[in-house]
Amino acid sequence: MIRGHPRRVPPPPAAAAAASGVYTRRVRTILRVTPIAAALALVCAACAPRPATPLRSASASQRWFGNQKPAGERIFRFDNQAEPEDQDPGKSSGQPDGRVARIMYEGLCVPDPKTLAPLPGQAYRWDVSADKRTYTFHLRPHLQWSDGTPLTAHDFLWSWRRVLEPATAARYVAIMYPIRNAQAFNQDSTHRMRIEDVGLAAPDDSTFVVTLQHPTSYFLSLTTFYTFLPVPRAVIEKWGDQWTRPEHVISNGPFVLDYWRQNDRFEFHRNPRYWDAAHVRLDRVIAYSVDDLNTGLNLYKSGVFDWLPSGGVSAPFIPYLREYADYRTGDYQATYFYSVNVTQPPLDNVWLRRALEWAVDRDAIAKDLLKGSRRPWGNLTPLGYPGYVHPPGYTYDPAKARACLARAGYPGGKGLPRLSILFNTSEDHRRIAEALQAMWKNVLGIDVELSNQEWGSYLEATTTLHYQIARRSWIGDYLDPMTFLDMWTTDNGNNRTGWHSPAYDALIEAAEAEPDTAKRLAMLSRAEAIVLDQGIIIPIYHYTTNELVKPYVRGLYPNLLDVHNLKDVWIDPDWRTRETPVAEAAPRR
Repeated sequence: MIRGHPRRVPPPPAAAAAASGVYTRRVRTILRVTPIAAALALVCAACAPRPATPLRSASASQRWFGNQKPAGERIFRFDNQAEPEDQDPGKSSGQPDGRVARIMYEGLCVPDPKTLAPLPGQAYRWDVSADKRTYTFHLRPHLQWSDGTPLTAHDFLWSWRRVLEPATAARYVAIMYPIRNAQAFNQDSTHRMRIEDVGLAAPDDSTFVVTLQHPTSYFLSLTTFYTFLPVPRAVIEKWGDQWTRPEHVISNGPFVLDYWRQNDRFEFHRNPRYWDAAHVRLDRVIAYSVDDLNTGLNLYKSGVFDWLPSGGVSAPFIPYLREYADYRTGDYQATYFYSVNVTQPPLDNVWLRRALEWAVDRDAIAKDLLKGSRRPWGNLTPLGYPGYVHPPGYTYDPAKARACLARAGYPGGKGLPRLSILFNTSEDHRRIAEALQAMWKNVLGIDVELSNQEWGSYLEATTTLHYQIARRSWIGDYLDPMTFLDMWTTDNGNNRTGWHSPAYDALIEAAEAEPDTAKRLAMLSRAEAIVLDQGIIIPIYHYTTNELVKPYVRGLYPNLLDVHNLKDVWIDPDWRTRETPVAEAAPRR
């Protein structure tokens, strides 16, 4: 693992340093000073910008953050942040896992790099039945795996069925439930249902047929998600859990894995057998696993990274980085919240959970602690869904919080056992947890301890409910509020709270089957209201993307889901000499 680099992050101007290193008066009233916060303040205060770097002739006022020399004309390097928990697309559930999967594999459809609309991928076209329940995909001719073996519709059939098999224990299996009988088969404890009863068929090598339980307007977008990617049956059956290792793995996407060192990096080379290899403009992609935000920023500045994705920029540096042309921000379909394990006392008490909700000052966290890089948000679903009306969300109301706490049986916090907050390694996660710790002490008089775990251990703890309150976030898998709401149904692998409600399950099921868009969205709004009322999550903020992209990187477009197909990325060695930015052609499909 890369621990650091001799070139340091440059010091910000005095004003920015003050903004980065000192809490505002409002936050100081609720946050105690900690050694970590003080150390971070010193890092920020130790900064001053270097003279402006050479600029594009078209924009003489622009300056760039750090080294602007690419490693090569056909090499792209980025920080994947945490080490992926699983390199098997069918079992993956985290963003680092998904980035690796999308580099190596391609599904029936791929998302447009700008709009995310589904485009032809391994399927060059598809037909939809009049009742919008049957999709017939026609695969491109002569598709191959990277070892030269043919890839057919039967590979998709086997891969999708594998996800649905209970023995696979796929965490995202519920995303396949719109398929006819998929949920019934996956949850069949009697083992009476056959996999052949699920609405999947491959009548020949080039045709894949999917029959849905009911019309699903976003189904084509689902096929771009990594759970729906094909995986190599022969390799999996031969090597078992070791199939993803570089010496065994094969793939069907634009790149092939040729090196992996845990907690260090993944290296990929261009796949010459990919159907559109002639239009892949990178020879190599290197994904580093650096989860320390300060280290990641140093490495971007020194030129080790060409891209520092959203989530890799520590909030105190954002006011300073906004002055640079390689800083980008935009809307993002993601929310940050804490989930609550409701299976154990005292958090099985809904009034206690509501007390915690009302005692959170989201404005102080998003605007002050995170330097305005996030939007304070008291709801679960994000903005950006036309026609969707959010139910009333939580706000900061100390009086209401104390009243709920008293109704829970703990007036003034008296008699309440110490609670614990779990978060994965990240300086921003720690600072937010410390803020909640101080708020709940200040408003409710309760004591909270903090627990930090590495990504893999943290995922295991949240999945097995070995926590009380845990830092969580959710990034939309497709552009519909359902992606934030169906996860709270009973037995959904992403629920991770222990909460379940037959009434809620029925409401989600009815919304999935409702053909009238307005009625469907109203049902989903009621579902969100239930989640908020039950206090199983504590919303904190609405994400925006905050990333750094070198000026020579092309084809990496901002989008609402922060999903990027590196097939479309290329390095422009002549970026300095262009009078205007290079025109980028639409991706070929």
